[in-house]
Amino acid sequence: MDSYEGTENIDVPEDVIQYLNYFKRMIEEQNVQEIQDLYEHGFPELSERYFTERMWPSESVVEQIVGAENRLFIVLYKELYYRDVYTRMGRGPTLAFRYESYMNYQELFSEILTQHNSAPINLKLPEVWLWEIINEFVYQFQAFCLYKANPGKRTPEESEDLVEIESNQNAWNIYPVLNILYSLLDKSQINIQLQAIREGRDADSIADEFGRSDLYFRLGYFSLIGLLRTHVLLGDYHQALQTVEFLEMDPKGLYNSVPSCLVTLHYFVGFSHMMMRNYGEATKIFVNCLLYIQRTQNFQQQQATQRKSGKYDVIGKTNDQLFFLLAICLTLQPQRIDESIMSLLLEKHGDRMSRMANGDSDEFRNSFQQGCPKFLSPTTVVFDGGNQSKEPLIRQCNAFLEGIDSQIWLPILRGYLKLYTTLPLKKLASFMDVKEQEHDTFIAKLLSFKMIVNELGKATIGGQEEDASMDLDFYVDKDMIIVADTKVARRVGEYFIKHITKLQDVMRKIKALA
Repeated sequence: MDSYEGTENIDVPEDVIQYLNYFKRMIEEQNVQEIQDLYEHGFPELSERYFTERMWPSESVVEQIVGAENRLFIVLYKELYYRDVYTRMGRGPTLAFRYESYMNYQELFSEILTQHNSAPINLKLPEVWLWEIINEFVYQFQAFCLYKANPGKRTPEESEDLVEIESNQNAWNIYPVLNILYSLLDKSQINIQLQAIREGRDADSIADEFGRSDLYFRLGYFSLIGLLRTHVLLGDYHQALQTVEFLEMDPKGLYNSVPSCLVTLHYFVGFSHMMMRNYGEATKIFVNCLLYIQRTQNFQQQQATQRKSGKYDVIGKTNDQLFFLLAICLTLQPQRIDESIMSLLLEKHGDRMSRMANGDSDEFRNSFQQGCPKFLSPTTVVFDGGNQSKEPLIRQCNAFLEGIDSQIWLPILRGYLKLYTTLPLKKLASFMDVKEQEHDTFIAKLLSFKMIVNELGKATIGGQEEDASMDLDFYVDKDMIIVADTKVARRVGEYFIKHITKLQDVMRKIKALA
């Protein structure tokens, strides 16, 4: 396969030559702070200055600049190069680029996993780059699966090449992708280390030199989240949650060091709980993530401006998705949440939630499709015919709607119960259009409602339980329903913090105008 013609940039600006040589030297010297600056700021700045209309130098040109003896630097440079290709091509890269990027990842992970079996590889990289290596690897796998299922994204020549790639199963196949991620877990011994940390034991005492290496520990840690995402995209939510069972979601977690990693973890864990009908737990995770995004919004915008990248847009898009999913969860299992998030939710989706509460299945469908990830089918390949890339989404959406068929009446029932303190069973049955001969079944539905509101969403990753904070309870006494309003008073602390924050924003705006 031929590479993109524009990659043979012999006329390389002097600034870029100096940057590449300095970048190589910093990696050799393992100067992590300088590497992070070159990665987060240097590469985007030079991209904007010199490479808005053409590609970064090809591998052969970079070898002429820095020398071919340091193969690891070339592989790391190509990881940035191909990621830049994915960013700049609106319709997606050509098949040649997708294939070559996969081969580069194969070489990178081979260097880390197999070329140095006797001792860890002598490499140090900043956490943000390590996370984005794993995240981009999973993203490109997802993008390739969607590309295979959509003939409209390919030229006839690419379709011919795809036949050969698929017959040989040598690029972006599900098995080597999972094998790489699980191999990183195994090499780093991340799960036994996280389990030891949870139990208060010394993780270093049970890990070998690979597990004690910062590089392998971090790659293993981020691979857990990459696997979580992969299993969700494949529709295996139970396995997704099992993957991160030893990963504590607390302020001390490594994921806190990279904002996009934190958001990814919360989104996919919360989504998995939602699909397993743990709406209370999903709500808690979604709200925590939304609060984090809200608190760090200005900082993230500043960082995105400095990096001149679209990373903040990714977080912003996930923020929108979270509100759609939160609307579903709170409709099915109402509970008290942070007032600022609830206010934003009602502003964005108040009408939508009202329609869902009245049993509108189309609103559930639309909210799910707006909030869910882009599911994939790793075995679907379409050479002729229509676009099949959305079939996995349709299947997951239909499965979700089937799962809530037995619960979709719960918001309606709850709406009636909120209006009364006592209510004859027959009267409620008439409101719900239940025939007299079905009253026994209706009583079973009432008991089912009590079970759902009391049990759903209690289990957390840490194995702890929290009060679901439901604002409604009732019991049936013969032919009468007795309703107890258990609404919890407003949290005074949250109320004052919210208004103090608003006052600070007003004062900043006044100072800016002055």
